[in-house]
Order: sequence, then structure tokens, then C-alpha cells
Amino acid sequence: MSSVPVREADVQLSNNQKDFIVKALLEEIRVDGRRPHDYRKVSFQYTLDDSSCTVLLGQTRVLSVVTAALEAPYPDRPNEGSLRFNVEFSPMASPNFEPGRPTENANELARLIERGLRETKAVDLEALCVLAGRKVWSLRVDVHILDHNGNLADAASLSALAALLAFRRPEVTLEAGEVGEGQQVVVHPPDVREPLPLSIHHTPLCITFASFQAGELMVVDPNLEEEAAASGLMTVVMNAFGELCAVQKTSGIGLPATEVMRLIRLAEQKAKQLSEMLQASLKKHDVERVQARIRRHNQIPLAPQLQGRAVAILNSSDVIGGGARLRQQDSGTDDSDLVSTSESESESDDQEMEIEAEDQIENRDAADVEKVSTSGNVADNMAEGYKDSQSQLSSVTQHVTHAKANWRQARPPKAADVKQEQPDPDLQNRAAFIAGMGTDLNPTLEDAVKPAAQRNKRSKTGK
Repeated sequence: MSSVPVREADVQLSNNQKDFIVKALLEEIRVDGRRPHDYRKVSFQYTLDDSSCTVLLGQTRVLSVVTAALEAPYPDRPNEGSLRFNVEFSPMASPNFEPGRPTENANELARLIERGLRETKAVDLEALCVLAGRKVWSLRVDVHILDHNGNLADAASLSALAALLAFRRPEVTLEAGEVGEGQQVVVHPPDVREPLPLSIHHTPLCITFASFQAGELMVVDPNLEEEAAASGLMTVVMNAFGELCAVQKTSGIGLPATEVMRLIRLAEQKAKQLSEMLQASLKKHDVERVQARIRRHNQIPLAPQLQGRAVAILNSSDVIGGGARLRQQDSGTDDSDLVSTSESESESDDQEMEIEAEDQIENRDAADVEKVSTSGNVADNMAEGYKDSQSQLSSVTQHVTHAKANWRQARPPKAADVKQEQPDPDLQNRAAFIAGMGTDLNPTLEDAVKPAAQRNKRSKTGK
């Protein structure tokens, strides 16, 4: 069989180095200080967009990216989605890796991951069906080897599984289309509806062993030097329930059945330990996702003030979206501590936000009251000043009017004030008629003209 993680060109060891490694294993000591059945330190790094995961196994670093697209299903499986794996050996991981098409070792590693995750029905492909026979979700997992220091099989499978567990696909709904078109698929963005996780039944993990001295010495999780000095490799795929998913024996010497069964029992223990570390990292990632959404919510500015004063107080549920549903889904498992912690943190954050908003409202109200009181005092003072000025003006006007009246009464009349008018012929005739009748009345021309002069005087003085 072809070898997956072993490449003779990756590292060259002398006979003395190989003998040193074997002699150290006889004393149950490895070159990096571990015991024969000890794993290297494992760490997980997730992205907040729920699309990738980086696994660091010792100095071996692997990145897995999950992408989803709506495609037509296969004719023989109209109700199932698809799941594909692609492994790429990056040239920066090892000087012996070349860019270009995937090599035979990369294809062999991709087939091993497919046997563990797809052939064992770990991912529910029927749950990826959107519209039977027309649209299904097609998942693609790209595994990138970033740094190679041995045991690529375990690191790649662990990274691919963690990326699938953390992945969230967009929610879709079916709506009635136009006549003759049938139903239409509507994909909702994450801001509108909370994305949904994948349905994963179990978590198969790869456990790799290296054999020395015709299978008498066995170590777990070999590094790059140990792989080069080993006489054979064996990979066991187990899940957390102790179920055997796959076994792959690479080139090397054969192993008896009793030794194979011993390695399977040892792989069961290691699979449970890795599964616990994986679940703990996922719990921590879920908390970080909620905290990141709350931080983005706190950065949302308040509504602009148009007429009057408007204050917008947003609740965390308006931004988090499906956070409550996520907690309800997790409440049925053993994640009660995580749910209580995330709820308490979200409640405390909501209380802090409400307190800050109330403080802003109080400060604005106080400023508005101060402005109103100040403006009211100014208006009162202006009104009082206006009243005083009006009263003074009226008093001055009255004084001037009385002074003019007194002056007109005191001064002697002038000839210019009375306009001499021509005698009226009718009046003269009237006077002659009266004089001819011999009455006592003897009006003169001055008496006849006096009423007209008085009228003219009144029109000039305005009285």
C-alpha cells in the first residue's frame, strides 16, 4: 500500500539517529520528551465567520475551510447533498512540497478523511436537501497543510471535523414563484436570520501509531523524525462512542492480530480524549461568537436627532438574532454551564447598555431643562423690558400731546392760520334781503365768513 504521512524525502536520518531514537524508546523516552502513548499539545483556532478552523498539533499546523453552495443533486441521490474533501500540500509547509496539482500522497490523505467522515455517515447528507431533485447544499472542505512536523493524518482529520462542527450554513425558505415556475429558494443572509449548524451524528477521529523493531515498540502521534525512523504506520479511525470506523495499514512490516486489537483499544481511549478537547474548544468558540455579536451591537450608533429628541435603545436580541435558539438547542445537552455563563454574560451586557442609555437620557434631560430655564429667564427679562419701554413711550407721547395742546391755546392766532376766503354771492344776497326787511339782525360779512374759517381751521389742526 502507499504511504500517507511517510515521505522518505521529507527528512533524511542517519543510522546513528535512527538507533538513538530506538534506544530512547526502549527506555520509554521519546526525543521530544513525551512518553510512548502521549499526544502532543493540541490547540484549536476558529474564525468568527464560522467557516474555518486551524489545528496545531505540536508544530504541525493544518487549516480547513468549509464552503457551501446550492447545486443540483446527483440523479441517483436526489434527496441528498454532497460532501467533498480536497487536500493541498502548501510549499511553505515543507521544502519538499511543490505547488501545482495534488500529489499522490495528498489524494491518499483526502481519501482517508473521506472514509472517516463521509463513508461512516458522520454528516447527515439528507439534511442538506432544500428542494428534492432541484436544489441541495454542496459542501466542500479544503484542507491546507501549513506546517509539516509529522502525523498529518491526525491533524488533517481533526481540523476537517472541527471546521464542519463550527460551520453554519445560511437558512433558506421556499416561496411560491410565478405560474409555471414552481417554488423558489430564498437564501437569507446572516444579518436577517441566524445560520444553522450541520447535522453531525458522531465524531470520527484518526489515531496514528508508528511501529519499531518488528512491531515490538509502538508509539502514538509520531513526529517527523519518528516517522522517518519507523518500520511502519497504522491509522485507526474511532469515534467517541468507541465504534471502529476505519483502519488503514500503510507500508511496513505486518502486525499480529493481538497487536492490532491492542492498538484499537488504545485508540479508543485517545479518541475520547481528543473528542473532549474538541467539544471544549467548540463551547469556548460559541461563547466568543455571542460576545463578538454583542460588541458589534455596542458599536451601533444611536438614531440621529431630527425634530425634538429621539433616543434609540436596542436590545441584544435584535442584533444577536438566533442567540436564544442556539441556547435552547444547547440546553438539551451537557452544556448547561456554558448556557448559564453565556446567558449571564449577555444579561450583564444588556444591563450595562441600558444603564449607559439611561445615563445619557438623564444628562440630556438635565441639559434640556437647564437650557429651557435659562431661555425662560431671558424671555421674561425681555418681556419686562419691553413692557417698561412701552409704558415710558406712552407716557412721553402723552406729555408731548399735552404740551402741544397747551402751546396752541396759549399762542395768539396768526393771519396765516386763517385763510381768507372770497365772500359767497349767496350770502351777500341773503344779507341784503334781511337788511331790506328791517330786522334787528345785521350780519356782517365777517360774521358770515366766520363758520367757513372755523371749518378750515379744524381741518388743519385735526380737531
